Amino acid sequence: MGDNRIMLRCLSGAWVEGATADAEGNLRITARKKVALLAYLALDRQSAPRDLLAGLIWGDVPDAKARASLRQALSELRAAHPVLQQALVIDRTTVSLVPGHIDIETDAIVDQVTSGQMPPQLRAGGETVNDILYGFETIGERYADWVRDIRKACSDRILQALTTTANRVDLPAALRIDLAEAALMLDPLSERNCRAAMQLALGLGDTGKALQIYSTFYARMEAELDMEPSLETQDLAVSIKLNGIEASEAQATTPTSSPTAPTVPPHRNHGRPTLAVLPMQATGSEPIDDYLPELLVDNLVLRITRTRDISVISRVSIRHLSERPDIAQVLLHELGVRYIISGHIRRQGDVYHLNVELSKTDEGVVLWVDRYQTTLPDLEDAQSRIADEVVNRILPNLQGAELSDARLIDVAHLSAYQKLLRAQELIYTLSQPKFEEAGRQLIQTIADWPDFTPARVSLGDWHSLRVGQGWSDGAANDLAQLETQLEAALKSDRRNGRALAMLGHNKAVYARRPAEAKALFDEALSAAPGDAETLLWTGPSLAFSGQADAAIERLEHAHSLNFDNPLGFRYDHFRAIAYFAADRMEDAMALGLASAQRNGRYTSNLRLTAAAAAAIQKNDVAHEMAARVLSLEPDFKIAPLVAESPFYDPAKRAQYGQLLFAAGLPS
Repeated sequence: MGDNRIMLRCLSGAWVEGATADAEGNLRITARKKVALLAYLALDRQSAPRDLLAGLIWGDVPDAKARASLRQALSELRAAHPVLQQALVIDRTTVSLVPGHIDIETDAIVDQVTSGQMPPQLRAGGETVNDILYGFETIGERYADWVRDIRKACSDRILQALTTTANRVDLPAALRIDLAEAALMLDPLSERNCRAAMQLALGLGDTGKALQIYSTFYARMEAELDMEPSLETQDLAVSIKLNGIEASEAQATTPTSSPTAPTVPPHRNHGRPTLAVLPMQATGSEPIDDYLPELLVDNLVLRITRTRDISVISRVSIRHLSERPDIAQVLLHELGVRYIISGHIRRQGDVYHLNVELSKTDEGVVLWVDRYQTTLPDLEDAQSRIADEVVNRILPNLQGAELSDARLIDVAHLSAYQKLLRAQELIYTLSQPKFEEAGRQLIQTIADWPDFTPARVSLGDWHSLRVGQGWSDGAANDLAQLETQLEAALKSDRRNGRALAMLGHNKAVYARRPAEAKALFDEALSAAPGDAETLLWTGPSLAFSGQADAAIERLEHAHSLNFDNPLGFRYDHFRAIAYFAADRMEDAMALGLASAQRNGRYTSNLRLTAAAAAAIQKNDVAHEMAARVLSLEPDFKIAPLVAESPFYDPAKRAQYGQLLFAAGLPS
């Protein structure tokens, strides 16, 4: 999106954004009726009579007032940005939008798919596209009819792009099956899309994946239409099953003495990926002390062992392999190492330059690379800082690679770690049906692998989010389950920093036991001092207890260590809490809006953002956030929320309630 263009965002709500040349920051229009007006012109008509627009969007007021409201909205829109001044052409009877000035999010998705890419918006499932202009149905009955029509039209365009691109033989097979599955999620009762996805999975040699697609489709047909798939689809499933049986029998009678076959069990360590840190190579003409590269590696290994997400091979175990040119393949086949951290260090006077990269041993693909620089006087402190940053950067890249692999494996063959990643992907959508399914998956994973502590920590987080989102059938029961899961995790792994910090957060926020919480936080920070998520959980209680400046410092530190994390919306929200506690409402609102842009379904954040906006009389933003809260929580009331508010100061709780009321939420 260039400086002379603006973007209409229309998934999970709608708003308009764009760059501005002045010092006031970027444009962001969230006023519902202004956005509704632009969306109607941009997505459909391009030009419309003024009377039609007034009646469509302001149909709940007399005609004269509706026309006046339209005039005011058009005037404010044209004044908001130079592009809108050029794009909106208005005469006595008609309003037109000149094509080419406004980028539209749905068009960008179609362009990405057509160019052979998988847009991240489509990985969340069909709800993302089916939620185009989410919440705008309440503007009026006629506008709601139009929203439903345009939603289908946009969905059909994206679906056509997905099915066409999935058939391109020049694209990687894994990408094609991702596209085919996205098409099936958009049109979940399409037998044609189901067969296409099954055949692509079969082409990858993954019979289990093909049959899993069929099984899910069969269950959906039975539940929604009370019928079975067609004979053509059933015959394809039978053919795949028979071929799978024949292949299994052939494999059973064929010796498997291939020297390149990995000898490590695929689900060792619950399937957590195994990583090795290779010795850093000294380069350049200036000498480097021998101890320095080893010290850097030791720091990295130490930090990685604290994450609990990865198994790491000790430096001593691989020292004898460091000079081998085929070290990656040796590590893969002898030790089951799937990922390698490597790099080199170069000295230039008092300045040290460090390059670090993460790669996959089985494919040789570099997943991440970055450069660091430090000086000799700062070297001791810099080693720990660099190690923290490297570990926090590699985790999202490594988890993304593992999740991509897990999508291609039959669910029956997934490891505990892969099941955890797939459940977390569902959790982070904050779509209630997917969220509840994630809970069931985590419970089953724990039943199958009771000693897999990351699943227990994730289930504890699930219960916490369930309460915060207002989805709990009984908050007391969810909070008790949260504590049970985290204490069970700590019983088998007392140094799990995230479990300690999460338990401390919930003791501070829900149980109101600050002394216990502080002890847990201190233990967590000792166990995992540089882990972004551990730091994150220790911050809000500082804000709630009146230590706003300390909370800001702690949470900004956590944010500085967070890179491409799917939980980025939570990092922004927790920082917003700290700034709200400090009465820095502009900052709180800005961070709340950033969180809402990452995930528009996070109701805790929507409420706080509404209150912060109301405090500085940004009424358009406040009312927009309040409307989104009510669309997600129709029965929401201020009084119960304020009664349970974690702010220790009664005056702060009262202020929060008053601001929510000013934003338009019911008392």
